[in-house]
Amino acid sequence: MSFLDTVKEKMAMNKMRILAITTVSLMTLVQYAQAATLNESISPILTSVTELFVPLLTLILAAVPLIVALAVIGFVLGIMSNILGMLRIG
Repeated sequence: MSFLDTVKEKMAMNKMRILAITTVSLMTLVQYAQAATLNESISPILTSVTELFVPLLTLILAAVPLIVALAVIGFVLGIMSNILGMLRIG
């Protein structure tokens, strides 16, 4: 086999590789193009879901002071109960 035949064979293999890479790239681009239309249909759903978080956050922020107040009252009552328990002579 001559040097020229070896070069032609390598070029043919490289052409096949380039064709395969181009085909895979184009198929990937088609999938991303379809994903763009998918994003258009999912975007309103995600917007609606994120709008639900605002009332939930408001509810949680309204409940936190009540929880803290109950914790402080329970702590103070627990300390007073322990003090009164120690004062009993028995």
